Parts: sequence; C-alpha cells; structure tokens
Amino acid sequence: MKKFIPWIIALSVAGCAMRQQKYYWRVKDVVLERGPALELHTPNGRNALTLPTRTIQEMMLAHLRINRSAGIQSELYIVDGDEPNAFAGIINNGQRAICINLGMVRLIGGDADEYAALIGHEAAHWAKGHVDAGQTRTSTLNALGTMVGVGLSAAGVPAAGLISGLGVDLIDSSYNREQEREADAASIDYMLANNYNPRAAITLQEKFLEIDGGLRLPFLSSHPSSEERIQNLKALIDSKEDKR
Repeated sequence: MKKFIPWIIALSVAGCAMRQQKYYWRVKDVVLERGPALELHTPNGRNALTLPTRTIQEMMLAHLRINRSAGIQSELYIVDGDEPNAFAGIINNGQRAICINLGMVRLIGGDADEYAALIGHEAAHWAKGHVDAGQTRTSTLNALGTMVGVGLSAAGVPAAGLISGLGVDLIDSSYNREQEREADAASIDYMLANNYNPRAAITLQEKFLEIDGGLRLPFLSSHPSSEERIQNLKALIDSKEDKR
C-alpha cells in the first residue's frame, strides 16, 4: 500500500475573508495507484485516511465528467479537516480548485453518485461566476474590515482587530442563498448529463442532517438549511425527470 505525503497549500476561499494554509493531496497524483487501497499521510507521517483505490478513481472520474459538462477547468484536491466540508477555491498559483476535505470523504465513503452531487455543486459555483464574485467581494470587505478595526481602536474597544475580522467573516461567510440554489440546480443537470443518480444529492443532505447536532446558528449562515435544500432538490429532480 503506497503512502502519499501532502503538499502545503495557501487557499484563497471564496466567501471567506482570509487566506488559509492547509495540507492537501492532488487527486490526479494518487489516482493511478495500482494497489487495492492507498494511505494519505500528514507531513509528520500520521495516516490521515486510508481509502480504496476504486473510491479515488470514481471521485476523479466524476470530476472529469462534470468539469466537461460545466465547461470549466479545475483541479480536484483532498484537503485536511475533520468536519465535512467542500469548497471551490484558488490555490497558490491562481489555479481553480475544487476541494473535498477528509471529513467529507469519510462521510460519503464510496458513493460515486454523492461525489458527483458534491463536485457538481462546487463546479457550478465556478461555472456561474459565484467564486469570482466572492473574491471581488472579499477584497472589498478586507479593506472595509481594516478601516472598521482602526475606528474601533480609536474608540478604545479592546481586541478591535479580532472584532472587525469576525464581522467581515460573518458578512461574507458564504455564497448567498440564490447562488446556493443555482449551484444545486446546475449540479442536478450535470449529474443527469453524465448518468449519475440525481437523488444522491438528497441522500447527501440527509447525511448532513444526521450529523448536525442542532448547534449551528442558521442566521449566521447564508446557506439554505439542509431541510430546505432537500425539499428544493426533490421538487427540482421530479420536475427534470418528468421532462425526460
């Protein structure tokens, strides 16, 4: 079983007013492993994840097919992180990337259709221009946050930098609800075009509901709730399947 050591990446994530350093594995670098399973190791040698080679191949195939349907070019990465997450971001050299973290891989397991739903959603954020709009908005908000921090410091507010940074993060915490719905709809189109089961988008949202302990604050997130997305997805899929 081959061990894969990650690279360090500086990610500029749309919808987040900060650059984050993470370690990552580029999927196309590990997809040709011939053994039945592969190990993803951290820089200190710890095995972060062992997964079947078949799973990484299915993930890569979904990415290639959906990139084509979306009319985009992007790289696919697995990144560190225990809470299930995926996002579209820009890596060090300005390259477009779709990133799925370790927690999300563990949650999905080997379900190729759910990977297609997830990758399709993130690809749609690129195809629809959401990421580019988010990067522009983030630059503006970063400048605004600096000015707000100076103002708070002058007023004698302690930890002003932290307060302004938090404010910017909350304002620009994610894509807006309409963009999320648009990405969900486009993802269903990509899945149908490539013979993936679109209802996997629903089962993925149901998995999110199972692990959500109710501690999230919906008013601090611009994402529609999983319950709302499930209902929207069901209606959308029924409508598209009726037309086929």
